[in-house]
Amino acid sequence: MTKYLLLMALLNLVLLSLNALQIVRADGVAISYDNAELHKSELHELKTSREKDGVLRLSNWQGIRFDKWLKEQGLGEYLNIRLESSDRYTVILSRAEFESIESWLVMAQDNEHFADNSLRIIFPSLREMQWIRDVSRIVLESFEPLSKPERFMLMKTFLDAQTLLKDPAPFVNVSGWYFSEFLPKLSGEEYKAVVLYSRDGLKLNLEYPFHLETAILVKNPDNTYDLKSPQIPGGMWIRDIVYLQCNETALIELSSISSLISLHKLLNWESKPDMQFSIYMPNEVMQLGFSEALAEPMIFEGALFFELN
Repeated sequence: MTKYLLLMALLNLVLLSLNALQIVRADGVAISYDNAELHKSELHELKTSREKDGVLRLSNWQGIRFDKWLKEQGLGEYLNIRLESSDRYTVILSRAEFESIESWLVMAQDNEHFADNSLRIIFPSLREMQWIRDVSRIVLESFEPLSKPERFMLMKTFLDAQTLLKDPAPFVNVSGWYFSEFLPKLSGEEYKAVVLYSRDGLKLNLEYPFHLETAILVKNPDNTYDLKSPQIPGGMWIRDIVYLQCNETALIELSSISSLISLHKLLNWESKPDMQFSIYMPNEVMQLGFSEALAEPMIFEGALFFELN
C-alpha cells in the first residue's frame, strides 16, 4: 500500500509538472507556476494582425502582459531569456531586446481557453516565428551565449572545401552538409554553442549536439543556405543563412559583410573606437579600420581568414 501511494504521488508530481510553467532563475533555482491557476488570472484583450500568403489575419487573444508579470515575480537579474515549448521550440532574446518590446502570455483566443490549460507567448511586434505555443519552460540566463569570434572565414570558401552530400538522411531531394561533420573543424570543444543569422535579420541560438546532432546545412541551387534538423520543429528551420558562429569561429557570406554592424549590436560584442580588421591574404596581412573595411566588402575576397580586434 505504501509503495502504491508513493507511486501515485510521483505520478501526480509528473502530471503537475506537465501542466505547469517552469521558470529557471539565473542561479539555477526552478519555480513552477500551475497552468490552471494562470488561466484563472484576470485576462485582458489583445488584437493582432498578421499577413500570410497575401491574406491579412486578424486575431483576438485573452491573456496577461508577460513582460510586466515576469518583472513582478522578482526573479533576480539575468542577461538573456530563453523561451521553450514542450516540443523544444526555442526563442532566445537578450534582456535588452525582451524589455524593449511588448509580450503577452495568452490563455485563450476568441474567449475560448486553450485545451489542457496550455499557454502561449506572443510578441505583437515580432514575426510569428518568434511566438511560442505550449510554452513549458523559461530560462533566465546569467551569461552571454557567445562572445565576438576570434576568427572569421568566408562561408562559401569554407563550405566549398567540404564534401557536399546528396540526400543526406533523413532528408531527400536536397544537397548539403551535416553539422556533425563540419562543426568540429570550427571548434574542438565538445559542447558547441551556435548562432545562426539570416539575411532578413533573424537570429537563432542553438546547441550542438542537443539541437544539431543530425541536422544539415542545405545548399540551394541559388547558393543560399538553409537549416534543417529533425531535432527541432520546422518553424525553427531558419533560411538564407548569412552568418554562422560556432564558439570562437564564424562563417560569413561575402555579400553580407556589412551585417557585422547589426551583429555587433545584436550580440553585444565589446566595441572599441579604434576597432580594425586584420585580413590574412595568401601573401600578406592587411590592416583596415572597421568602417573602412565594411565600406569595401570585396576587399575580403580571397582571404584565408580575418580577425576583428
